[in-house]
Amino acid sequence: MATEITDYTERVTAAVRAELARRGLDRLALAPVMDLERNAVYARFRGEKSFTMNDLSNIAKFLGIDETVLTNPPTFTIPETTDIRSEQVAA
Repeated sequence: MATEITDYTERVTAAVRAELARRGLDRLALAPVMDLERNAVYARFRGEKSFTMNDLSNIAKFLGIDETVLTNPPTFTIPETTDIRSEQVAA
C-alpha cells in the first residue's frame, strides 16, 4: 500500500531540507541521527515514507533547533495581483 503524501508532509520535508541546506549538510548526515540506513533516509525525502515524530525530534536535536521549526513549517500563499492588462491607461 502506497503512502499518501499530504501537503503537511511535503512542508515538513521541505523544512528539513531547508535546515540541512542552511548548514551545508547532506541528507546522509541524518542516517546515524535517525538510526536508519541511507535508503530509508532517502525514502523519506522522496516522499515514499513520512518522517516520524521521533525522526523529527532527533533531527531537531542534531541541528540544534526547536522541533516546531520542522513540525510547524510556514505556509506560503501567493497574494492576488491586479491584472494590469485589464486596466486602461488614459492616453
